[in-house]
Amino acid sequence: MSEVGEITRETCGRYDANASSYGEASEDYDRFPGLRAEVVEFARLAPRPLPVLDLGCGGGRDARLLASLGRTVIAGDYAPAMLEWARDRSRGREEGRTLGFLRLNTLALPLRDASLAGVWASGSLLHIPSVGMERALAEIYRVLAPAGIAAISMRIGDGEGWKKGGSLDGRRWFTFVDPDAFTNRLEAAGFTGVRIRFAGRAGWFIAVGTR
Repeated sequence: MSEVGEITRETCGRYDANASSYGEASEDYDRFPGLRAEVVEFARLAPRPLPVLDLGCGGGRDARLLASLGRTVIAGDYAPAMLEWARDRSRGREEGRTLGFLRLNTLALPLRDASLAGVWASGSLLHIPSVGMERALAEIYRVLAPAGIAAISMRIGDGEGWKKGGSLDGRRWFTFVDPDAFTNRLEAAGFTGVRIRFAGRAGWFIAVGTR
């Protein structure tokens, strides 16, 4: 898994180097059709009262919305500068809910077994190489309580590798997946009732499964 670690460090380094500009650019839900409704639905479906995890929280946009919807949220990211930007932007906006911030690695989540009601992963697992995806999904499954849900958005396609451009300068790793194949991966990890929704954002889908 050393290659996976190197890929993660370089990709997250791009977010660290551009934390402020990326955080500002990703704030507006109007730029991401359908995304706000997906977050609201996740907040409704995740059983209470356990907290939920925004895995790969970036600038904290979705974590703040989840908190405003009455959920107790852990905002987690591997990129420390990005996490600090999210913490600063979120200060004083938790609306009475705990909005904890945690640096984490998806392949070894620093959380107890069965401690979460839900894991929200919006566009974060697409930076995990295929060789590490099984372990990432196993970790998400492990930290979910029975009946907890995972909602994972991915890019539709085939293949993986380094790509330049898009919302950040420099190269980042992208893993594109077929929705049916990703459903099979989730089921192999133990998730049940997996359903796929094609997002309002071209080329994206969200997979929702229950532990």
